[in-house]
Amino acid sequence: MNYVFLLNYFAERKKAAELELAIRDFEARKGTKVEIHRTEYPGHAGELAAEAAGKFGSDAIVFACGGDGTVHEVANALAFGQTPMAVLPMGTGNDFARTILPEQYYHEPAKLIAFIENHEVRPLDLIRVDCYDETSNFLPEKSRYSVNITSFGLDTMVNAQAKEYIRKTNRNGFVRKHAYTIAILKCFIKGWKFKMNYSLELASGKGSAQGQMDYSLACICNGRYYGGGFNPSPHSNTDDGILEVCLVEDLSRHKAIPLIGKYKKGQHLGHPKCHFFTVTSGVISSTERHSQIHGNYDGEDFYAHQVRFEVIPDALPFAFFSI
Repeated sequence: MNYVFLLNYFAERKKAAELELAIRDFEARKGTKVEIHRTEYPGHAGELAAEAAGKFGSDAIVFACGGDGTVHEVANALAFGQTPMAVLPMGTGNDFARTILPEQYYHEPAKLIAFIENHEVRPLDLIRVDCYDETSNFLPEKSRYSVNITSFGLDTMVNAQAKEYIRKTNRNGFVRKHAYTIAILKCFIKGWKFKMNYSLELASGKGSAQGQMDYSLACICNGRYYGGGFNPSPHSNTDDGILEVCLVEDLSRHKAIPLIGKYKKGQHLGHPKCHFFTVTSGVISSTERHSQIHGNYDGEDFYAHQVRFEVIPDALPFAFFSI
């Protein structure tokens, strides 16, 4: 078995050094074939993952060593193939890792190297996200597979703002740690107003849910966490063949503050302003012909007039560690 580690160029220096030391120690002790690559630009992790898949096939595990953006790139590169991926949380959000890794290893990814030989490969579901313009033209350059959560609204505003803070002050540990909290405060000061049409195919087979709404938050969930630890869908599983959709009505700042605290802890289910659906597919679109909605898949921003999505079961081979 070959082990290919793709280390994001934005990874915190101390953690990156600890991880590389653990990998080299593992290589020396086991005599195992190991490759370490540092990404150099956006999209590079996906390119390196595709190269590893072409080189090794099923005889390798490709590790996404970064945040959710790195996971997103690697998942899209390895979907529907034979090369499994794994995740070592080295980014700012690391939200997908919260769903699949034990909490005690979440902040110390280097310790996971001791377990990588003891793994089981199982397939994960993906969310297919297809984007269209106002005349229903398909936008292939914006259409992707999401392994964790695709969202719209206030959370997307916060995510975009947090990434901008991190980009400008990448080596500032305080900003990296609190980027999402700072972004939330700024977005609350600025305010928000979002509208959308939606049509959701219910997993029960009992028809669809449709409507138009003013909303604060909207997310399509395969995983459970996003936005630096927010838990919109506490019961989501990445291998059950269904998706959870959470729609939160438009809220004033006064009403949003207490709800966001519950939303972060996954305690918002049953709240009268939160609507929860279990679905297999759906469509979300702008209410105005010449406007777009701002979304993000796994933390990566995109704009489209209409988004069509569906769950793709058993689409991504994934290596789980026996810890």
